[in-house]
Amino acid sequence: MKSNIISILIFLVGLSTSYLASVYFTHKEIDKHNQEMQIISKTISFNIRYSIENDAEKIQLLVRHWQSINELNRHWEGDTQILKRQNKFITKIKLFPVIEETAFNLPNNALIRADNDIQRHSQLRARNNLPMESSKVIPSFIYTNQVDYRNEYMVELALQFPVVMDNILVAYVEVSIDLANFLRNKLDTYQITNPFSLSENGLTLFSTLPEKISEDNITQKIMLPFYGHDWILLISSELPQPNKNLYLLLSLLVSFLLAVTVKLLMLNHALQKQNKFNHNKIKHIDSEYRNNQAKLIQSNKLASLGEMASGIAHEINQPLQIICIHTDLCVQNLTIGNYNLVEKSFKAIIEQSERIEKIVKQVGSFGRDSELDAYQKEDPNNIFNNVIDIVLSQYNQDNVELRQIIHRPLPLLFCNKTQIEQVLINILINARDAVETCEEKTVFLKAHVQGENLYIQVSDSGIGIDPHKINNIFTPFYTTKPIGKGTGLGLSISYSIIAQHKGKIEVTSEIGKGSVFTVIIPIEKYTNQRV
Repeated sequence: MKSNIISILIFLVGLSTSYLASVYFTHKEIDKHNQEMQIISKTISFNIRYSIENDAEKIQLLVRHWQSINELNRHWEGDTQILKRQNKFITKIKLFPVIEETAFNLPNNALIRADNDIQRHSQLRARNNLPMESSKVIPSFIYTNQVDYRNEYMVELALQFPVVMDNILVAYVEVSIDLANFLRNKLDTYQITNPFSLSENGLTLFSTLPEKISEDNITQKIMLPFYGHDWILLISSELPQPNKNLYLLLSLLVSFLLAVTVKLLMLNHALQKQNKFNHNKIKHIDSEYRNNQAKLIQSNKLASLGEMASGIAHEINQPLQIICIHTDLCVQNLTIGNYNLVEKSFKAIIEQSERIEKIVKQVGSFGRDSELDAYQKEDPNNIFNNVIDIVLSQYNQDNVELRQIIHRPLPLLFCNKTQIEQVLINILINARDAVETCEEKTVFLKAHVQGENLYIQVSDSGIGIDPHKINNIFTPFYTTKPIGKGTGLGLSISYSIIAQHKGKIEVTSEIGKGSVFTVIIPIEKYTNQRV
């Protein structure tokens, strides 16, 4: 009830506010239209100037490329044909000589000739805008004559380029451009879409404005400076007329929407409150899931250590026996005073103690909670050495041969070292179990780089995996081992760990020939240092 009353009040307030806003926005729309026309006028001005100046720069580059009169004579016809092909609006290209005409060997229609002094003076008067002395000419400057207006379909713009060789002005290249067709092409290709006119000294050069047009519709009038000339650009556009009925309808619509918005906001507030509660609940469930996953990983490591316990005990028992023997020898040699042999026995005891310490450290490092380890750059060789040191005693005890084929150099990996070691130990234990009943007990550990990935392969000569069961081997608690031999978590956890490292595990197997497990880990671009 309360929300309905508030919505009605909002509707009434919104209705009056919308009407006042409509008046305000009408004026804003007119201002906006004027600003848009300013932008359009500048765009048209830039479009015209840029196109002509761009063509003029290409012509100027060609003119300045000629280093001698012989080169000009030789390349004139080919170069001018290229210019005409590049610019379809060029109507003619001629050379006006400043030095003797006889120096130029051009086609008759290319050279502006003077048969007598009167004709020469007439030509110079028509070009009184051009400096005829080398000291006054600017080689990089482009000159123009007043536009030649014949009719609305034939308006020519003459561009004049000085030809300077060895600091001597020898001629001017005069290029005539069909300005009317040039501007008409701008309209035909929609580069310019607004009606406009272009004039110089009160003479209209080009126009698409209606014949009868009010001055109120001339929204923009700007000066267009062009190579020493001032063109006037006029642009026409009708001012937008406000629609009062439309504004009234919009006012009603806005007011209604405001009322509905208030109602929806109140509903949204209630939904946000519920979403916050759900988010906290999901966050709690996610935290529990991560904790349980960490416990599973730790349990799997301890289970792996349990499977290797006999091999580890055997590995520790050997140095212990040696220590016991040398302890007895120390007692005997001390009794008879043979201190030289006592020293040798102490050295042997220290050496075997260090061997036991190394084994304990490796097992302890593997057994610790890997969640405490941070991701960092690791040498794969160290990972392989640690894994082999842990499993080798069990392999030797079961008469299983472990062969290594490592293609070095290998890249550094950005990874959790303990977790990668756990994956490899899980796979190597499975490989050992797979060859347990075979005559040939061989397991291969291979590593190589391919593309942007590190490939680690563990292959065995075991009994292989049933094709109907191979898709289930990564399922939690699924195992093909006898009861008490495995937990069914090793491969599932390994798959999860490699997925966290943005990699994958692939497996191929053939009954009676063995299996191949391939661990593919991407190499980070910033850890591509070779080791």
